[in-house]
Amino acid sequence: MRRIYFIALLILLVSFSFYFGTATGDAYPPETLLDLTLSNLVNDREAPSAEEEPPEPEPEEEVFEPDLRSVNLAVTGNIMAHIPQIEQAYVGDGRYDFTPSFEIIAPYLQSADITVGDLEGMQAGPEIVSAGWGVRGYTGFPEFNAPQELSEALYDAGVNVFTFANNHALDRGYEGLMVTLDHVRGLGAETIGAYKSWDERNTPLIIEKNGIKIALLAYTYGTNGIRVPEGREYCVNLVPDFSDITPVLEDIETARQNGAELVAVFPHWGSEHSHEPQPRRLREVAEEMAAAGADLVIGGHPKFIQPLEWFFNENEDGSKRATLAVYSQGNFISNQHEAANNTPYVEYGLLLDVDLTKNYDTGEAWISDVNYEITWVDRESRHRVLPLSDVFRSSPEVFNLSESRIDRLKTIYDRTIEVIEMYGYPEGKAEALSISDRLVEKAWRNDN
Repeated sequence: MRRIYFIALLILLVSFSFYFGTATGDAYPPETLLDLTLSNLVNDREAPSAEEEPPEPEPEEEVFEPDLRSVNLAVTGNIMAHIPQIEQAYVGDGRYDFTPSFEIIAPYLQSADITVGDLEGMQAGPEIVSAGWGVRGYTGFPEFNAPQELSEALYDAGVNVFTFANNHALDRGYEGLMVTLDHVRGLGAETIGAYKSWDERNTPLIIEKNGIKIALLAYTYGTNGIRVPEGREYCVNLVPDFSDITPVLEDIETARQNGAELVAVFPHWGSEHSHEPQPRRLREVAEEMAAAGADLVIGGHPKFIQPLEWFFNENEDGSKRATLAVYSQGNFISNQHEAANNTPYVEYGLLLDVDLTKNYDTGEAWISDVNYEITWVDRESRHRVLPLSDVFRSSPEVFNLSESRIDRLKTIYDRTIEVIEMYGYPEGKAEALSISDRLVEKAWRNDN
């Protein structure tokens, strides 16, 4: 449209200049006028219209996204193999198969990045003589020695870290412990609480997963009166009755100095067959470990599930840090049962499920969630470990359990929840998750 306008204007000007030039005798047409008109035509031809080339959009503002990483940790209760379990697992020709015991619980173990199992007893083969009673072969209580297929089945089910700091660590003596460690490590698993040298003992195990470094430390109150060989005190992390926990506190500090961003302590302690930690001072011991830098204190040995408790300490910058204490997880698997032990609670275990999170930009790491599964050992079906939430969601025939059995399981389940919450676990968890939420918000604000 503009081009037509300028052409018409040019014709008009040429006509005018012709007339004006003829009348006055000046040049025809005036050069300055012609140049100006041609210039406008060229500019009009070169100038693009708004429709042809829209203006470039403003660059979008870059949104900051923090580098938050997580790791999941699962922990079982006591793992024991009594004679009925060993006999049940025998398949002939000197071979054993413990796989059926863990088939149903395996998905829970395998879903975690790190799964820790408290393996009570040795797997030293049938020839090494027991340290106390002087017997050979595969034995249950009081000196446990199971076929090596037990740890193989556990490893295949998802357990990738075994703690040997317990009262049965020397049931086949020093030699049996070394054979057991070699076998379990040969599977590809890590071991804690028992060692083959001073160098191993003094180097805390730190596992790095997804950029998060987690130290795992384990200790036992005793070894059932079997003496630790002189000069080989490194072989078991022994802290007699946890009356002086200086070695634990020193190891926590060493782990931090070696780069651990989170520390989990596994004490084998307390009295058996009690719903609360005995002696009561163990609560103070757990609190002291938390103050020293432990993020998790996960106990074993009492055969009963005991309460969960939270401790809160201040960091150097004044912010809060949450520590979870689990005083006992009960029995993950054993042949202990109500008729023989005069209590049903030895049949149950607590499978702990902990989420750990790290702000990779700042190095801060913390507990971001905690859940658990209460398990039960079905002795009549190859000692299979059943997650009770699955049992209650299913019809009785799925697990081949009677209605009366399920009702009994529900009763014990409800009582166990009361025990777990005895020390204010739900309120403490709410506070711990609030701390986690604030740390996540801080990360998104890029408030470093």
